[in-house]
Formats: sequence, structure tokens, C-alpha cells
Amino acid sequence: MFWNKRNQEIDKLILNNTSDENTTDNPSEINVKIYNRDQLFSAYSYSGDKLNSEFSEYIFDKAKDAPIKDRIKIKIYTETDLDASEVQQTLKSHCKSEYAESKKQVKRLVLIATIMTMLGIIALTALILINHFTDNIYITSIIEIAAWVFIWEAVDFFFLQRPVVKGKCILIQRIYTAEIEICKDEVKRVTQE
Repeated sequence: MFWNKRNQEIDKLILNNTSDENTTDNPSEINVKIYNRDQLFSAYSYSGDKLNSEFSEYIFDKAKDAPIKDRIKIKIYTETDLDASEVQQTLKSHCKSEYAESKKQVKRLVLIATIMTMLGIIALTALILINHFTDNIYITSIIEIAAWVFIWEAVDFFFLQRPVVKGKCILIQRIYTAEIEICKDEVKRVTQE
């Protein structure tokens, strides 16, 4: 990747460093420290069943690094009283809404790609008909550019954007099935006398 020998060595050092603290951790295990319930549940939710957006982003960000073959495990270290089933239910509820939105987005992208493909085919058909009946280079150039723009947009939506959203759907499925463990964080504070 790098032409410079020094940069190649630094690249290898960074990527292969076994003394890094993250390499000793299990990448499929997400460890979270919670000091109060507001870090886990949204402060604006009346019933306490809405997940905090920062917590959600952190979980999703960390889950991306987990190997596909491993099941994700979320360990929550806290001193407050939390029920694992309540956290599991809230996380599943959050994942359900995120998953439904992502599935809608996949369908929307497929629909837009189909429409763009049809418009491209119609423009190419019009181009053939115009070329058959007239020899106006300006009109044919404009229609040809429009046809290829429609077809390229269809390719972009279907082959470039849709897989990203489908990957997000797979990530949501993995988080939905994650095992949650609440660990009591009994930090002993030593006071100086």
C-alpha cells in the first residue's frame, strides 16, 4: 500500500502489534460501564423503555468489529440496580425499530433502482427512435447522457448503497440476538488518611 519502506514498516507495526490492549480482549464481547440509568435509558422517555442514543451508537460501533462467526455478548458494569431482562427488552425494542427502518430503506433503494433502470431503458429506446427518424446531434447527445445517468444511478442505488444498508440489517440482527450480562461493579475506593 505504501511506497516508502519506513511507512510499510510502521503499517506492519500498527497492524500486527500484539501488545495492544484491544488485542487481548474478545472482539465479540462489548464491555460497557454505566454510572446511572440515564446513560442506558433515554432521559426523555416516560416509561424508561427507550434506549439512550449514545449507548446505542457505542454498541453499534463496537459490534461492527466483532467477528461474524461469534455471538455478541454485552457486559454492562454498573453499581446501580439494573435488570438484565429489562435491558434486553429495551435493546430488542430499539433494534426492532432500527431494523424496520433499515428494511424500508432497502425496499426504497430497490424501488428507486428499478425506476431509474426503466427510465434509462426508455431514454435509450427514445434515442434509437430519434436516431432512426432524425439526425439531430444535439438532441441525441442530451438523451444519451440522460439515459446513461439514469442507468448509472440505478447501479449506484442497487449495487453500492443497498449492500451497505443490508450490512446494517445484519448488524442489527446480531445485536438483537446478543447476550446481555449485568455485572456489579464493586469498585473499592481507598480514602487517604
